[in-house]
Amino acid sequence: MKTYKSVKGIGVYLILSIAIIYNILLMFLIYYVDSYELFILLNVTLIAINVYQFYYIIICATLKYSVDEDNLYIISMLKFKNGKIPFADIEMYQKSTGHIKGVKVSGYGKNKFAIGRSFIHKIGITHMFITSTQNVIYLKTGTVSYALSPENFHEFEIELNKRNIVYSEWENKLNKVSNLNKRQKFFIPIIITAIIIIILTFNPIMLYLCGSLPDKMPLSFQPDFSAVKFGTGRQFAFKQMTYGLLNMGVLFCMYYAGYIYSKYDEKTSYKFLYIALVVSVFFLAMQIKILYTFR
Repeated sequence: MKTYKSVKGIGVYLILSIAIIYNILLMFLIYYVDSYELFILLNVTLIAINVYQFYYIIICATLKYSVDEDNLYIISMLKFKNGKIPFADIEMYQKSTGHIKGVKVSGYGKNKFAIGRSFIHKIGITHMFITSTQNVIYLKTGTVSYALSPENFHEFEIELNKRNIVYSEWENKLNKVSNLNKRQKFFIPIIITAIIIIILTFNPIMLYLCGSLPDKMPLSFQPDFSAVKFGTGRQFAFKQMTYGLLNMGVLFCMYYAGYIYSKYDEKTSYKFLYIALVVSVFFLAMQIKILYTFR
């Protein structure tokens, strides 16, 4: 089995720099925020961002490709993004240098490196495993392509030629945007999120109108969940209604982001709806906790 390291580009340094900036900004906000909801949300965001950055740093730093008689293996430490491509499935290949001409649909990077999925001009949906755009090779397998950036580029090309994989150009066009609302993966999270937002928005209003809210309710909290400002039940209800309207805006934006991205990669378009779902669940959980504690 032969192994080809991926070209060492700027990916690791760029991701690390972005991670440092995010950490400084979020820790500054966490230190000065006086809202319990925002404190929790910012801490969860900080953890998620650091896990995300660490994941792609490991891939960029350790990515390599191995070949045996039958398969091409994409390998990174801790088995992040590992993959196996049978040579029998590879129909042809193309070569490229310079900036990536395409649209990132998931993952990290764009012009100088890319790990994830992108829609590449004329090539189509591509699994990106490139740490530098100095020399990129695209492999076509059915409706999906792969992009690699081996150090010994010409030797790697010879390995492909030995297996009767030839250089040839192909062109995959954008998908037509289908009616996603009829698809369960798209429709179900929209309905669930909408129901949660309705509960988040109208539950405190109904409690107030029915006289089930105390005359005095907390409006803001310190990070330890101790109330620092109180108001009337009416004020509390309308503040929670504002959170509901905010979540409606998030759902609206995520819906159209998913609709737009569906022409590049339908599978990726679903993730936007789950972002809206997670945010709405978070705000509803905070509302339930407040009502349970102070009613």
